[in-house]
Amino acid sequence: MTLIKMPATREEWLALRGSGRRIGASEVAALFDAQPAYGLTRYALWHVKAGLVPPPEVDGPRLKWGLRLEQVIAEAAAEQEGWTIQKGRYALCDDARLAASLDFEILGDTPGVLETKNADWLAHKRAWQNDEPPMHILLQLQAQLACTGYSWGAVACLIGGNDLRVYRYEARPKLIAEMKARAAKFWQSIEDGIPPPVDGSDGASHVLRSLYPEVIDDAADMRSNNEWPEAVADFIAAQDTRKQADAAYDLAKNRVAALLGEHKRGWGGGYSVSVAVTKETPDREAKPGEIIKGRASSRRYTAKVMENQ
Repeated sequence: MTLIKMPATREEWLALRGSGRRIGASEVAALFDAQPAYGLTRYALWHVKAGLVPPPEVDGPRLKWGLRLEQVIAEAAAEQEGWTIQKGRYALCDDARLAASLDFEILGDTPGVLETKNADWLAHKRAWQNDEPPMHILLQLQAQLACTGYSWGAVACLIGGNDLRVYRYEARPKLIAEMKARAAKFWQSIEDGIPPPVDGSDGASHVLRSLYPEVIDDAADMRSNNEWPEAVADFIAAQDTRKQADAAYDLAKNRVAALLGEHKRGWGGGYSVSVAVTKETPDREAKPGEIIKGRASSRRYTAKVMENQ
């Protein structure tokens, strides 16, 4: 296993990560179809790793705050557990095309890896079932162990800004062997030019927009394409289902709105509803000759099942 000092800047890290064509620890979940909602599916990952499309931009307040709090979470976990830690390195697996950017390493006679996470209370409740990290995080940790050869690691999660929980795990050789086998099969499929089936993810949409940035004003003859009739039939059926679901949603929402009337919140019978109101804004001039369009007022209803009544 090869451990490289982490680059000083994000640009250098992205360049290092992009070199060598390896699957990162945070991407491994796609090989098991266990990626989070914001992660690349196998279809999207295949096209990115094949060099056919650029990776989608990943940004947002959650990512930024996660990076800002990495050191704080790691130091708190080290103090709680009695560890000595150091900033993590970039790990390359010698017998598989896998790589891992380690948050931190736990020092000692039996070194380990430390992955830090920052989660709000509701996200933790929904995704961390039975007080265990989601599958994509467990796979990420095992991929880090595969790349370092370390025998154990831990996930430190700060929940809601004031609840630190540490989850320890041993390396799972059978799972790591399966991970390496799936990685080898993935890279072979790229060599063979055989992509996985398309899926309905945002990542797949990004791939398709990148592959076909322009729509040509012509008609394709699909009479010899055996997949075409089934795909279009499924699309028509999905359109009809969506229309029915939209109609059912609008009816249910309007029933709730009629019952609430002018009230912003309502509760009873085990349920609660709240209304978020967006006020109307008029058109306004940004600079001479440029008008920023206003927006109509809107109301968004959110219903929940009440707990501990």
